[in-house]
Parts: sequence; C-alpha cells; structure tokens
Amino acid sequence: MAVRRYLAVAVVLLATAAAVITLTVGHHPRLQPRLAAQAGTAAPVPDDVDYAQMMIAHHAQAVQMSKELLDRPGLPDRIGDIARFIVADQQREIDQLTAWLAAWHLDTGGEHEHGMLSAADLVRLQKAPTAQAVPLYLRLMIEHHRGAIDMSWVLLNGGGQNVFIHSTAKHVINEQTAEIDAMTSLLESAQA
Repeated sequence: MAVRRYLAVAVVLLATAAAVITLTVGHHPRLQPRLAAQAGTAAPVPDDVDYAQMMIAHHAQAVQMSKELLDRPGLPDRIGDIARFIVADQQREIDQLTAWLAAWHLDTGGEHEHGMLSAADLVRLQKAPTAQAVPLYLRLMIEHHRGAIDMSWVLLNGGGQNVFIHSTAKHVINEQTAEIDAMTSLLESAQA
C-alpha cells in the first residue's frame, strides 16, 4: 500500500515537472516583455506588478522553509524530494518574475504579507525535531500553497492584463494544486 502511494506521489511530481518544462519552453523571461511591447501589448497594469511582487516574496518564504527542512538530518526521502522540487520550481519562478519586472524597469517590491505564514509558524517549524517538523512542514506548506492559489485566482478573476503574468498565475494554480495533493497523500500515509 505504501509503495502505491509513493508511486502516485512520484507520478504527480514527474507530471508536474513535465508541465513546468512545457510552460517554460518559449517563454524566456528577459525577452518576453520586450517582444510583447514590440507586438503592441500594453505595459503591465498595477495588478500585474503587484502580483509579481507578491509572488516573489511568497515563493521566497517557501524556498526558505524548504531549504531549512533539507538541512535536517534524517529527513525521509519522499519529503526531501518534495522540498527539493519546491525549491527548484519556486526559485525558477522568482528568477522569471524578477527578470520580467526588470525588463519592464519595475521594482521587485518590498515585503508582502498576503498569503504568507506567520513568523510564529516559521519559528515553530525551525524548533521542532525532525519527526515533528516533517508533518508540520507539510501542513504549513499546504496552507502556504493555498495562499498562492488564492492570490492567483484573484488576479485571473479581476485584475491583471499581462499575458506572461496570467500564464504564471495559471501555472501556480495547477502546480501548487498538484503539490497539495501530493503532500496531503504523504500526510495521510504518515498517519495510517
């Protein structure tokens, strides 16, 4: 039973990686805004910029949490796989969003609190022994991902107009929904 769950998580992660590669091909972040401007696309509106800035800060928190977890001895392989994937995927998006903002000559922004975990949650995770930190990390990351999904739906349902930012928001929804499913499965198997 545990092997089937592990394989299901592995399939989800592989499918997610394939989706990331597919979405990334042809979307060079340093060229896209210039090409869009040349094609007559209007400059980003404030909602596009706010989303990019908020998502950079939001992803940075997930990367930090994941790196700290990966530094722990005795981390189960499946949890390490998820944490490494989150670091790679979200750092890639941070880099793309930072390059996109720079290409439009916009600031990467300051600290944003929307959808972020509290300082108390982060301290609790840092201080927990590995056996307790693993399920806590999964629960907190699920909550964190839900915040990113909510921010993405707000953008798609109301604000931004930039094609790249809309594509990023759709990717966040799809990617992080799949990761929530994988992490929920890991939590359930740990409790079984």
